[in-house]
Amino acid sequence: MRVRRRKNKKPPGLMLTSLLDMFTIILIFLIVSFEAESHEFRLNPDLTLPESSARAQLKPAVNVAVTGQQVLVDNEPVYTLTNGAVPGEGDVQAIDEVVAALRAEYEQRFGHLPEDDAAEANEQDGTAEGAEGAIVVVQADRELEYRTLYAILRSAATAGFFKYRLAIMRS
Repeated sequence: MRVRRRKNKKPPGLMLTSLLDMFTIILIFLIVSFEAESHEFRLNPDLTLPESSARAQLKPAVNVAVTGQQVLVDNEPVYTLTNGAVPGEGDVQAIDEVVAALRAEYEQRFGHLPEDDAAEANEQDGTAEGAEGAIVVVQADRELEYRTLYAILRSAATAGFFKYRLAIMRS
């Protein structure tokens, strides 16, 4: 009887061709989808923002700064506060001057009033969410009363800005 011996074959190797193809496709996708657009954001010097460790990409939006003395829409004063609070008794739902300034910004950016979006949305599915890019970035001092911030956010919603971001300082 003859004993058959196996020929010494090379141990199986790793096929890198398909792996390199996959990495190349991913790299090309990331390079193409990378957005190098910068968004202008100027911090009001009268504010001390709260801190956060979250990281998010800044999208273009209308800047609303709320200091202890006034409310500014895109660095234009539109309303005067009394010691960081909205003058008057009880719950303030919206501030008319802020609503008017934000509606003007809405019309300037989107070419129509927010009521047009609401009417269109009601015809479709009954919800009014405004234009996709209708975002307000609120810069508010950390010592500001919540009641004042609530009035500002209600004013923004009344003007058609249903999405908002609160500006913070990274820690």
